[in-house]
Amino acid sequence: MTTRAVGPMAGIGWLKSAINLGRNNPKAIFGGAAFLVITVLVMAFGAGLLPVAVAMLGVGTTNAFAVSLVSSLLLMVVILAVISMLMVGFLRLVDAVESGRPARALDVFSGFRDVTTSLRAIGFVVLLAIVQNLLIIGMLAVFAGGVIDWYVQAMQASMAGGTPPMAALPDGLGIAVLVAIVVGLLAYGVQAVGLCQIVLRGRGLLQALGDGLAGTFKNLLPLLIFALVSVVATLLVGVVVLLLAMLVGVLAKFAGAWLAVVLGMLLYLLGMLAMYVIAFGAMYHLWRDVCSGSDVVAAPGDALTA
Repeated sequence: MTTRAVGPMAGIGWLKSAINLGRNNPKAIFGGAAFLVITVLVMAFGAGLLPVAVAMLGVGTTNAFAVSLVSSLLLMVVILAVISMLMVGFLRLVDAVESGRPARALDVFSGFRDVTTSLRAIGFVVLLAIVQNLLIIGMLAVFAGGVIDWYVQAMQASMAGGTPPMAALPDGLGIAVLVAIVVGLLAYGVQAVGLCQIVLRGRGLLQALGDGLAGTFKNLLPLLIFALVSVVATLLVGVVVLLLAMLVGVLAKFAGAWLAVVLGMLLYLLGMLAMYVIAFGAMYHLWRDVCSGSDVVAAPGDALTA
């Protein structure tokens, strides 16, 4: 299975295709994305309760940071596992819609029935997350070590109930942000190609990782253009959201604060819904281009019930 380089303007095409993703079957695409968003919010709520649980266990201050760190890592693995299984289902849902096959919103949960593919997807996502974080930490240790010390102090202060040292930002913060952006962009490319190879073409974990790395480094320029155009589009959407927020604030003065809360939550949920649809839509179309998607072989139907 080979990957190929595409033109630099392909990045714009990925974003355009992602924005138009729901045109053929909006009920399935947005319904599936809604299930995905709800699951993520529920897990985020559970993660937010973790510090409370640590405090209720009566862990001493000296051990609270270590316990919280280990618990957070274990919880993160569980969250990644559930999200990976949902990604299996949603990518297959997107492929079905884009290929003109029947699809429904509940197909987003099909990954829970295809254990073999889901286990490969979970392994891939966890491995990629570990490599991504190790790469970021390693680069920060070399170019912006003060950021790591500052982050550890902030976490320790938070666990001890103190105030994180937000007033004194560390040197090298700009470099740290740049490192996170670059590594995140590369990881997105590897994940897009590799995960789709696992989910839609049955590739093994290491094979998919190799495909993801090859496809990403062959297409750094279109990935960069995709990122830049996405940032510009996000800024434009941010302006619209700001205007809507101002409108909500004006309406709240007449109808009450409850209206601002309800409309604010609605805007937030709609924003998350659109973000997931576009992110996975771009991921899918990136894969189709880089892996010669014109000859895509759809996942066999019995794979969904394995």
